[in-house]
Amino acid sequence: MATTRISVSELQIGMYVARLDLSWFRSPFLRHSFVIEHPSQIEKLVRAGVKMVDIDLDRGIASQPHQVSDTTHSATDAAPIWSIKQPKPLAQLNEEYVQAKLAKRQMDQAVQSVFSTITKTGTVNPQQAAEAVQEITIAMRTLTDTAIFMALSQNRAGDSTLSRHALATCTLSLVLGQAFQFNPLELQELATAALLHDIGLLQIRPAVVRYAYAAPGLSKADRHELETHPHRAVLMLERQGRIEASILHLIANHHVYLDDSGYPKDARGEFTSDRTRILMVVDRYDELITGFGGTAPLTPHPTFQRLYQEAQQGKLDQRILSSFIARVGIYPVHSHVRLNTQELAVVTELHQEKLHQPIVTITHQPGGTEYLTPFVVDLAHQADEPQTRAIETIITMDP
Repeated sequence: MATTRISVSELQIGMYVARLDLSWFRSPFLRHSFVIEHPSQIEKLVRAGVKMVDIDLDRGIASQPHQVSDTTHSATDAAPIWSIKQPKPLAQLNEEYVQAKLAKRQMDQAVQSVFSTITKTGTVNPQQAAEAVQEITIAMRTLTDTAIFMALSQNRAGDSTLSRHALATCTLSLVLGQAFQFNPLELQELATAALLHDIGLLQIRPAVVRYAYAAPGLSKADRHELETHPHRAVLMLERQGRIEASILHLIANHHVYLDDSGYPKDARGEFTSDRTRILMVVDRYDELITGFGGTAPLTPHPTFQRLYQEAQQGKLDQRILSSFIARVGIYPVHSHVRLNTQELAVVTELHQEKLHQPIVTITHQPGGTEYLTPFVVDLAHQADEPQTRAIETIITMDP
């Protein structure tokens, strides 16, 4: 591919843009490779702050002296490129989700074997734990974050299975750890800590765990018993040896919230590491969507709202939570949603700066009849639409 870099002011109709000098999520276009078909595209680039672009000389015309016209264009002009370019087709998204569900079953089996050994022997098999972490890590390399996120989150309401909670926190910790560019050793330690962080709950009376946060709440003695589970996990692992101190530290502090509202009481939230704070966020996320401890389970959207409130109150790290939300979306890709028009749609692409207004593929008419041809709507750009569509709710799909 032969390319040359030019100023945005030199762009002309017929040129093929291969690259922009702007991050994709700050750009007015879904993709950064497209042909210039109308002056409005150039205007959008100028308004977005683009200064330089690379053009593909093999797929468009070469650069000639040119000045962007200041002509005002009417609403009847050709549609901007974001309405022409398509996100991933539903067939591809569905295939990604199928693969994620298959991987989830395999990971689930690996994690269940770890917890089965703990239940039977009262000890952790380090080799089993390492193999489970490796299986999860391999899956994360081959699957999209959004597909594995949805596979882990769907139909979790009321699921108090400790091994599934461990799988979810381990996988989501890796998603965030990769976002923060931790090295392989740091990721492996974070994943191992996330996998084993709640094994102390196996030594707590089931009734205490089941009703930890249900009204009217636990007695003081029961609450104290519940809050010993990080310490119990660390003691179990210390007795065995072969577990790094850095992993034990993560486990010991995963409930030490930043406002010091957590436990153990002698620890300080302000001194916790980014890896500990990641474990706090994903652990809390999974508690909320499952209804851990007797609370009402939430779907991802209100869960993120609750987490955001807790971050604003100083309980969770807002920087880490923001990265989590940006990674998977307020309305994650693959989510089935109902719009305010009562149409049904699937979220197919995110807007990093307008996460509440993703791109959706509308599949069903009001009343449930399928459209013969599903069509794409960018909820963040609907200036010419007769009715502004918005997401009303996420629909929980069958397994």
